[in-house]
Amino acid sequence: FVEAPGATHYTGLVSPRNRRSFLKLSGLVLLGLGGIGLFSAVKILPRPPRKVLVKEKLKEGVILVRPEFFLRLTEEGPLALSRRCPHLGCPVTYAPDKEEFVCPCHQSRFSLEGRYLAGPAKKDLARLPVKKTEGGLIVELPA
Repeated sequence: FVEAPGATHYTGLVSPRNRRSFLKLSGLVLLGLGGIGLFSAVKILPRPPRKVLVKEKLKEGVILVRPEFFLRLTEEGPLALSRRCPHLGCPVTYAPDKEEFVCPCHQSRFSLEGRYLAGPAKKDLARLPVKKTEGGLIVELPA
């Protein structure tokens, strides 16, 4: 075994400089994978529904319009409908003269029960769970 002049002989398999670089790179890779995992967990894991308390006393025939939902009393009890159009997600409005819910973007129309009547939506408005409590009605909004 002949060594070149100025060469350093190492007893281990990897030089200390290469080992240090490898450990730095490994740490950065693990940190990056941890960040990706955290981002994925935040975006993928289901979040609990948001609950909105409605304290107003509703009367039959009156429609309460909130930013995220419509709420009205029916013979079966309170009915909450999402204001998000199933076509492209535009905010649906209430047209009292027609007694319908209308999407101003593409003119989809829905009955007071949220059933699809006309337009490009092709689906009913989403029904939202409603619970009666002593303090009023609680509407559950999807996360």
